[in-house]
Amino acid sequence: MNTAKYKLSTDDLDKTVNYLIEFLPFDYENHSPDMSVLASEAYYMRNGSTQLNMIIAKREAAYLLIDVMGSAGGRGPQNWDWGSEKSYLKKVKKVLDEYAKEFSLTLEELAAS
Repeated sequence: MNTAKYKLSTDDLDKTVNYLIEFLPFDYENHSPDMSVLASEAYYMRNGSTQLNMIIAKREAAYLLIDVMGSAGGRGPQNWDWGSEKSYLKKVKKVLDEYAKEFSLTLEELAAS
């Protein structure tokens, strides 16, 4: 599993989540006033694995905390994922960077816990 964590300088959860939904595919969504969970499943023929991709966005005071996870993309004794988990994290980071730039926000990468 590969993870990344971000702090976004807005508390507008709905606008941020709608932007993510516009640019990334999701099979599952669950929303509450202070948190949204977005998940998708991707099949990779090259190694016959299915990968779970998740984004959890949570409102905290005047900002959003966003956790991104790509997991179970590997297969075999060495659990090779051929970079699919990190690739998903990069794709989400690119969308978040574009969102932050478009709306003049600050996106800070935090240490993944």
